[in-house]
Amino acid sequence: MRAAVLHKYKEAIQVEDVEISGPKKGEVLIRVSATGLCHSDVNVFLGHTPAETPVVAGHEIAGVVEDIGDDVKDFRRGDKVVASFIQPCGRCRNCVSGRENLCETFIANRLRGASLDGSYRLHLRNGTPLKAYMGGGFAEYAILPETALTKVPDELELKKAAVLGCAGLTAYGATVTTGRVEPGERVVVIGAGGVGLSIVQLLKSIGAGEIILIDVIDWKLEKGKELGATTTINSLKTDVVNFFKGIGGADMVVESAGRPETIDLAMNLVKIGGRIVLVGIPPADASIGIRPATLIRRGIQILPNHGARPRTDLPRLVEMARTGKYNPEALITGEYSLEELNEAVSALLNGRSLRTLIIP
Repeated sequence: MRAAVLHKYKEAIQVEDVEISGPKKGEVLIRVSATGLCHSDVNVFLGHTPAETPVVAGHEIAGVVEDIGDDVKDFRRGDKVVASFIQPCGRCRNCVSGRENLCETFIANRLRGASLDGSYRLHLRNGTPLKAYMGGGFAEYAILPETALTKVPDELELKKAAVLGCAGLTAYGATVTTGRVEPGERVVVIGAGGVGLSIVQLLKSIGAGEIILIDVIDWKLEKGKELGATTTINSLKTDVVNFFKGIGGADMVVESAGRPETIDLAMNLVKIGGRIVLVGIPPADASIGIRPATLIRRGIQILPNHGARPRTDLPRLVEMARTGKYNPEALITGEYSLEELNEAVSALLNGRSLRTLIIP
């Protein structure tokens, strides 16, 4: 099959013919319809996330079930599905306690690009194991555990449902599972990318009072207004900290830009007793300064959020999309072929896109 392979960080991705094995116990072979391009993929390409190479990235996957392994109970050939970027084993301590977004088995194998059993389903033509980072969706086919999959109803266009698997699921976790937003609260969202604009949509559905969106690109802020932001701020043109001194702090600040400086900004925007939800993932070697006295005296909570629960929350999100409470299509700014993946990466890095779909 054809796959987009990264052999070395910061070099061009190459489309190659590679080998893929059949699905093993509990696994499903997906014929990929579309995979969304996320900043987490770009972090792999640039080496900011130290995934092992050679590697096929791509984790916002939608497609059709082509084959199933032993003991697969809930899926059949021909089913339309969307995959979570988190692939829970269903058996570790976190999975059985309802925290499958922190599956220990998945996290242990993620950077290695291995399946849950620690082995590899992809190989280069010379037999070298080819890693699949969080799904390996930039290819014609992908093998995933059934625990990561949710069926897509006919009312949703399949390829556009791909966005649900990361941007949508992460937003659901930030607002519902971790953030626990209550109606009427003032919430700030830093970063108007695919995740940030998904958060805006879900905040509107939940009934947040004020939804304040901060970014540095005007067209993304305008998009945020369309999707439910009540106030938008370009932080290159407005002193955000002074602005909030005038209106008071936020009940919750969601940082989705994944930058140390915007995490520090969040600390200056949250009110006494408020909470900060960290969603964006900075480079692996980045660090932030924490002021313990401020946290303690002001009672501020810092809540890291890694997606949401695939088997519980992704079906709920699919239903929200089906009923129009969340619109994944609103995030899609273009489609590219596998051979055009490098162009799609450039567009994302230069602020010209939100979510682009890679079509094999």
